[in-house]
Amino acid sequence: MMKHKIWPLTLGFIGLVTVSTAAFSATESERTLNSSYIVNSDTDIHLDATVGTVELSVTDGDAVEVELRVESDDNGWFASGGELEKVLIKGERDGNRLEISATPNDDMSQHWIVSVPKTRSLSVNLGVGEIEGDLPFTDVDVDLGVGDISLNLANGEYKRVEASVGVGDTSLRNFGNTQENRMIVTSESSYRGNGSVSIQVEVGVGDVTLSKSN
Repeated sequence: MMKHKIWPLTLGFIGLVTVSTAAFSATESERTLNSSYIVNSDTDIHLDATVGTVELSVTDGDAVEVELRVESDDNGWFASGGELEKVLIKGERDGNRLEISATPNDDMSQHWIVSVPKTRSLSVNLGVGEIEGDLPFTDVDVDLGVGDISLNLANGEYKRVEASVGVGDTSLRNFGNTQENRMIVTSESSYRGNGSVSIQVEVGVGDVTLSKSN
């Protein structure tokens, strides 16, 4: 049985940025930044986000293209808005690992749009929000505290695909024979195949839908 990571409901560089721009909106309540990072087939990409959304897409290029829109949370999750003019996209390398995040990351919502080439692996961590879009044919690990995930997986032969939810529902589509395990409020869906690529998705509270392209 897969290990659950149940988040409390009360939620109490060799490598450098090759492109980095930012602009304030007319209301100065949001800011948009862009960055690009050259990667190769041995790169492990890790995106760490807090509250907001992550939209993923696949690119045939050799760079991770990142757009981040941050919004002040005066009337949102937090009591006071963040200092948007200080926000930067941080890209750090440790060997083959590329870590992408925003700093500072408090008192604001983050809306990430990330285009990912095929690399060795991709991992995404998000505290609260939604993750959606398309994944390359590579090893993927996604961890979401509270929210929903809807991802389209590239066509190919997979070794394993696992979706696990502490409170909510899971669904695997277009995988043929899958195993379903539901107990009261928890849900697990899994697939085993003869390929080499593995997908693991874990959510504390929410729903997960993983669909393989035909």
